[in-house]
Amino acid sequence: MASTKYAGNAGAAEVPTGSAIAGIKSWTIDLVYEVGETTSFDDVGVGAFLPTVSHWSGTFEGYKTGVPLTIGAVTTITLEETATATQQFVGACIITGLHASAGHDGIVTYSYDFQGTAALTIPTA
Repeated sequence: MASTKYAGNAGAAEVPTGSAIAGIKSWTIDLVYEVGETTSFDDVGVGAFLPTVSHWSGTFEGYKTGVPLTIGAVTTITLEETATATQQFVGACIITGLHASAGHDGIVTYSYDFQGTAALTIPTA
């Protein structure tokens, strides 16, 4: 059975949701579960672990098209994989970093870091 593949060329980053950031060319998101060790003598020398705290964070980058976002701002972010409404990550976050760059070619780029502050809605399709 062939798998379905998606092209991200219609993706976007919106902060807050519904306010697309012009010039964005890529984004990444990391969802992580920390684990706590629960090994006891009953485990007979085999490590045992339980999931404890989940968190998510990421970055997005693109070309400067206006005033930079406010660092420290608490907002809602939407990261769209495609133009399909069910193919997006949505959650409350804090914009934690701004990285500006200008190259010899004259193109100014911005990249941002963010940290999730609540549950994350993940794509359903």
